Amino acid sequence: MNRMLVYIVMMVLALNKVSTSASWNLTTLPVSFGKDVILWCSVGEKKENKFSKQGTDLQQWTGGQQYDLLCMDNKCLNPSKYEMLTRNNSQDFGLLIHNLSESDLDCQYTCSCGFSDFTKNLSVEPKHVMSLPANETTTTYGKNINSGKMEIEIVLEKVNPVPVCSALFKGLFINETTVAVIKWYTYYNDVKVIYNFPVDSIGCEGRLQILCTFVYRNVTIFDEYIDLCQEENANMPTMTLLGIGFSGSVIILSICIWLTKRRKAQFGLQCWTNEKKKQVERINDNHVQLLTPSEKYQQEKETSTMMEV
Repeated sequence: MNRMLVYIVMMVLALNKVSTSASWNLTTLPVSFGKDVILWCSVGEKKENKFSKQGTDLQQWTGGQQYDLLCMDNKCLNPSKYEMLTRNNSQDFGLLIHNLSESDLDCQYTCSCGFSDFTKNLSVEPKHVMSLPANETTTTYGKNINSGKMEIEIVLEKVNPVPVCSALFKGLFINETTVAVIKWYTYYNDVKVIYNFPVDSIGCEGRLQILCTFVYRNVTIFDEYIDLCQEENANMPTMTLLGIGFSGSVIILSICIWLTKRRKAQFGLQCWTNEKKKQVERINDNHVQLLTPSEKYQQEKETSTMMEV
């Protein structure tokens, strides 16, 4: 008798088990970290029998990193993180996950309804993940002016997908910027946005904006009123002083070179004159030495006579 009762109970459970089917799917794509996502459990039509009645089955969600009981019968153990969703006149129900993070992904989740349950891993392809830049993770670390251009470099941390960025000046589109990936993660990237602003071609004063597109969202990562005209004018006196200083240095150097050459020329002329004098003196001395005593006497006599006269 007892065996027969156990057999009947097992048959009832088996009938109940095969009379329903369940499955859940992620209904919010793309997903965004920090936003909410919904897992929706669909329960197939249940055939009524004399052992069960429709609408009395218990609904619950189990899963997460620790694979714990999350919600049961519209009540959740952590309501700030999880919430159950139901539909009128339907056995389908959902799990709302608040503030999605990486720790919520790549974990198993099970939806159960009566004797039906379905378990699946919550995984998302990186192309279906959208991670927008936060204000505190946007860092402008370069703004240089060189040869009539202003170069701007902006780092965006943990963003996905790699954005397409454009620049607007005075509300008009200029051109696209260069975007380079500097670090890669599983679901997002660190990227660097580089833009060269041509001051001379479109003006040096006005509102400059850099906008990046993430799937269907536009995010402004740079918005400043720039006035490079004043900066260029402020640099003019400095450049003028540098030019004057350079010109003065060239003039002084030229004068020094000219004086040096002149001094060398004068020194050479003096040396030549002194050498000539010495040569004349040596010739005279040699001439005097070659005279005979009578000639020397005659020369001295003539000299005396000329002095008397």
